[in-house]
Amino acid sequence: MPPCHGGGRGFESRPDRKSPEKRSQHIAGGVFRFQQGFNITLLGKIKPGCFNLASTFYRGQPMKYSYKLRINKQRIRKNGTAALHYQVIVNSEKTTVPLDIHWPAGLFDADAERITPRERVDQLHEDYCRIIERKGSEINEVFIWARLAKVELTVLSFHQELANKASRQDFVSYWHREMEDRFQKGKIRRATYVSNKGSLETLKSYRAKLPFNEFTQEFLDDYKAWLLRHDDIKSVNTVWKKLKELRTYCLLAKKAKFLIQYPFEGFQMPTTTSRIDYLNEEEFTALHTHYKSDACADDQRLTLRAFLFACYTGLRISDLQAVTWREMKRNVLTFRPIKRPREMVDHVQIPLHVEALKLIPTKKGELIPTVVEQSMNRTIKTIARELGLDPNISFHWARHTFATRFLRWGGALEVLQQLLGHKKIETTMIYVHVDEARKRKEIDLMPF
Repeated sequence: MPPCHGGGRGFESRPDRKSPEKRSQHIAGGVFRFQQGFNITLLGKIKPGCFNLASTFYRGQPMKYSYKLRINKQRIRKNGTAALHYQVIVNSEKTTVPLDIHWPAGLFDADAERITPRERVDQLHEDYCRIIERKGSEINEVFIWARLAKVELTVLSFHQELANKASRQDFVSYWHREMEDRFQKGKIRRATYVSNKGSLETLKSYRAKLPFNEFTQEFLDDYKAWLLRHDDIKSVNTVWKKLKELRTYCLLAKKAKFLIQYPFEGFQMPTTTSRIDYLNEEEFTALHTHYKSDACADDQRLTLRAFLFACYTGLRISDLQAVTWREMKRNVLTFRPIKRPREMVDHVQIPLHVEALKLIPTKKGELIPTVVEQSMNRTIKTIARELGLDPNISFHWARHTFATRFLRWGGALEVLQQLLGHKKIETTMIYVHVDEARKRKEIDLMPF
């Protein structure tokens, strides 16, 4: 029986200037021609079964990776066996990858990095050889992925990539892992995390696993059709949002070189409807009166204070949760919006209305106490039902209410553009084109 080998001496990569027809995968004359167009020059003899990445480059700097099969002779069991492991070197830092198998210490060839059979026919030896080679291949896959993605590995990131093999093969696993990582590192806020997680669950209910090579435009067309006819999805806007969040992680996967082709190229997103929901003057007054009354419970008062403050300022809930007294100067709120799509400016200045100033309960720290958005939306709906108002109300109605009230009482459109932080006046124009029936209804409320 042939001996089982672990790794090799290593290889280094350089651009392939040879003709495409010669880029076949074989080993000859000390050169391994890699399919993607890189020549890999051997630094030593390749042992059967596996090879190591010894040198590649990140931002012009060489990165050194290697792995070798080792046995821990410092801790030999009473039966003469010792634990096998791979010793991995990542940029001069050593780490180990345990194999969870033991072999007689005397039957390990350290120079050849191999275990030898205990007898002529040794089934356990064959099984262990498969385990050793499989793990070596997984380590090597991480090295090759890092080179192609131009990612600089550390010991920590190497172990993370090795443990998350599924995320390099399956988009659903990748989305989950990337989302959790971005949330833990503070790259996305809790509200974004919750929304992303909901969209991921929707994708999983359609398809639990999605190999990267099957993430195509045809899949997107089928998924969009499924979303549009799904009973629990009430609007085209919701379908658009779920596809938009899918596109976000698709772009991240493409950037990380998990996706070769970008499936959203040429894909038709569903057409959304621009519906503006806001409070008329009568509804706004009803909420303001309830806030000041004894009938308003403490939990309702906290939410209603935040909602009314947004009605006076136009702040989104994400900005309302972030602003503090540090952004206040001479009753002017200057802040950097949390949500900054292409149509938003980098900084917004809002002079506060006297009624807005009355709603601020403290003189330091956060301006307006809040809780999570989902809880505030539930509370504002409860208040609306109690007062006989539209139960479909949400916190974002406050921003629309601010804009429509500002224009209703004679505010200039270009000033509203600056208060809302819009780069283009066309974005603000949506508040001019409100429903004609509501115009007629609300003009009767004006105090002539």
